[in-house]
Amino acid sequence: MRILLITFFLLSLLPAAQEADPQITADIDPVEPNQVSIIRVTVTNPNNADMLWGNVLKIEELPPTFIPVRSEYSLSHEIRSGKTDIGELSFQVSRETEGGTYTVGISLSGGVGPCEEGCIPYFIEKEIPVTVVRKEPEITISHTVQGNTITILLRNSGTGRAQSITCEDQSVSSLPPGTDIELAIPFTTSFTVSYEDQYGKKYSQSFRISKSTSDTEKDSSIQSLLIFLGIFMGYLFNKHMN
Repeated sequence: MRILLITFFLLSLLPAAQEADPQITADIDPVEPNQVSIIRVTVTNPNNADMLWGNVLKIEELPPTFIPVRSEYSLSHEIRSGKTDIGELSFQVSRETEGGTYTVGISLSGGVGPCEEGCIPYFIEKEIPVTVVRKEPEITISHTVQGNTITILLRNSGTGRAQSITCEDQSVSSLPPGTDIELAIPFTTSFTVSYEDQYGKKYSQSFRISKSTSDTEKDSSIQSLLIFLGIFMGYLFNKHMN
């Protein structure tokens, strides 16, 4: 019995198991491709909680098209009970990223307890939703053939501008949403319209034109028909006179 009492007394002198339970909130605005996004993380140690020591924020996981910029941030070395600290992590969204909602994984780690540097290490993970907004052009292309010229109409009904537009030897620097423009090129049996969105992603649309449908050949066919009719009418007239 005496041994049991001594053992119990010694165990009572050891620090109780500590568990870190800070409140973690993250603020992040919607982001567009090519932009750097900042995650503002607020860490609050609740009242009557144990001391948090050596506190570090990290980005643990990013989508494949996100590029880390600041993946680690050291908070205050001590976050006492009832105190708050704020840190910032950041990443860049690449130009290829499609619009939508993505998840970024972050962590908070350090030591917890009354001991210097923390009695027990802690590690907490949190998932942050990130909204990527992509403003894309939607280019509708139509064309008409007039003689030896093709007139091409480009209309942008999308939410983003098209830029660096080229077709044969014609070029246009920018086509904002809700606008249209005409290009004229020499007659050809095919042409391609190439352009980029405002983030640098490339697009192209190709068209083929049947030569038999050109106005020049239509005019030639009509002229041949008129000549034939003239000859036929002349033949009938001469036969009637004879």
